Amino acid sequence: MITFEHPLSERVRNFLRIEYLFKRFQDEIVCSDSVWAHHLALATLFDIMECAARAELKLDILQELERQKQMMAQNRDRQSALLLQEDLKQVAQGLLGIQQKFGQHLRENEWLMAIKQRMLVPGGTSPFDVPSYYYWQQRPFEERKADLQNWIRTLMPTYDAISVLLSILRKNSRAVNCFAKHGNYQHPSLAQNIHMLSIEVDEADRAIPEVSANKYFTHIRFLAVSDERLRGSQLDQDIRFKMIMSSFDPVVE
Repeated sequence: MITFEHPLSERVRNFLRIEYLFKRFQDEIVCSDSVWAHHLALATLFDIMECAARAELKLDILQELERQKQMMAQNRDRQSALLLQEDLKQVAQGLLGIQQKFGQHLRENEWLMAIKQRMLVPGGTSPFDVPSYYYWQQRPFEERKADLQNWIRTLMPTYDAISVLLSILRKNSRAVNCFAKHGNYQHPSLAQNIHMLSIEVDEADRAIPEVSANKYFTHIRFLAVSDERLRGSQLDQDIRFKMIMSSFDPVVE
């Protein structure tokens, strides 16, 4: 089975993008087979800088953390709620402890910003273009890894907070088995507190869900997997799938 997550708000969309980039960075940083893994890690670091630079992001995270803490406070009789409340408190403190603008320490690093600009040019980081970067790439794996870890260190509180919130979102869910006749499925209006839909489909169906959702109805149509086009043609076959409705609220209606 393969699961496609579809955010239903701009806030969740931003959270998922940032989570995706941090996970990609963490995979690339530990790969010692080639120096190109660390080249990709550095490019991903720059993507994180741009994706999470929005001024309202920190406020969005802190507001949701506080809302979750207040809801958890009403469940003091549950040990899991107490543990989660402590996690929320710790990630909020970590985020508040970062006083500077997100990624400011990287923007003040002239060498990194020069490489960031050169990466916009096809082949722009070749050895003769940026010899100092080529020299860095020849350093031992552990030294390069330590540099990358140091550069991302002050960005981690943002990722830690988003990880806790997305964990809550994914756990507060309700799943229903669905049937898309001729590749089409319509659902009446979702509850207003649904923040993400996840579509779980059998890989053997070679189907990709395309979701359109608003307060009136949800339409899911399945497209064929295509090696040549971004969007394949609509499938005419019947598809069985699981729809998972997730919410930041404790109860999904």
